[in-house]
Amino acid sequence: MPVSLNYKFLMSIGAALALVTGVLGASLVSLLWGEAELVPLWGQQSIASHLVSFSVIVGFVLGWIATKATRKALLSKKVLPLHWHLKSQTVIDQLPARTWHRSLMLGLSGALLASLTLILFEAKRLSHLPYDKFVLLFSVYAVTLSVAITVMAVYRAMGDKTVQQVKP
Repeated sequence: MPVSLNYKFLMSIGAALALVTGVLGASLVSLLWGEAELVPLWGQQSIASHLVSFSVIVGFVLGWIATKATRKALLSKKVLPLHWHLKSQTVIDQLPARTWHRSLMLGLSGALLASLTLILFEAKRLSHLPYDKFVLLFSVYAVTLSVAITVMAVYRAMGDKTVQQVKP
């Protein structure tokens, strides 16, 4: 059974953005803590501050990129609009219709994911992480964040009324 156009598009944009985000995450960690043996969980230059700021900024940027790319693909008929948008009322349907507002909400979703991660660190009573483990952890986190934000942005953009009303 062949893979539909929408899934091919989602897999290609998701893989590309995940790869870029993972490399960016690992690069930032090595730039900020390259010579440190241990990275603190709390403080000014810490895992917490890096995780939250990275998540908000990357969530916003990825939401923007994925929405714009999906709208462009819809207009050029490379993907098909979703027809279940008004019927399902899922959480993704509740994201704003305008790109900037949607990206802002996806950035806040990134902050929520970062907060949940920090709560798990606190539950494990971690105060520091070795540098090499933090690089690996943050790379996996960046890829996971990227995939989550991209999937939400693409599916919401496929159901946008503004694109469905446009007749090329």
